[in-house]
Amino acid sequence: MNVETTRFGTLDVNEGELIEFRRGLFGYEEVTRFVLLNHRDDSPLRWLQAVGSPELAFVVIDPFLFRPDYRVDLTYDERRSIDWDGEGDLVLLAIVGIPENPEEMTANLKGPLVINTASRMGMQMIQPGDQWSARVRILDAIHDLHRTGNR
Repeated sequence: MNVETTRFGTLDVNEGELIEFRRGLFGYEEVTRFVLLNHRDDSPLRWLQAVGSPELAFVVIDPFLFRPDYRVDLTYDERRSIDWDGEGDLVLLAIVGIPENPEEMTANLKGPLVINTASRMGMQMIQPGDQWSARVRILDAIHDLHRTGNR
């Protein structure tokens, strides 16, 4: 199928690659279908491109690359919303905010994206408590990892 995008032009995407967010993402609840695209082969950043909304795409990153201690606990209802029975793989992604100075880019660890790779169902959740922030500075976290040797 063809997916129109403002950043990448028209993409030929296999329908099996689509990810459905039944409730959309916060602030974009009406947009429910996305495709995950690589930024570049050597980049940890990826794009979550909306299907049917060519201008809507989010930069995302695997939070374990800079916070190996990151964890999420899914409630029963959250598991059901992505058709996950506890078996199979989940992918966790954080939406990246890139300000004018890219060295200050942040990741939203308070509201991660959780995707069931088998069902291709995803959701954005809110982490309870105050352990995780919506603006974790990625480069600071990487520097902390290198300084403490927790790679």
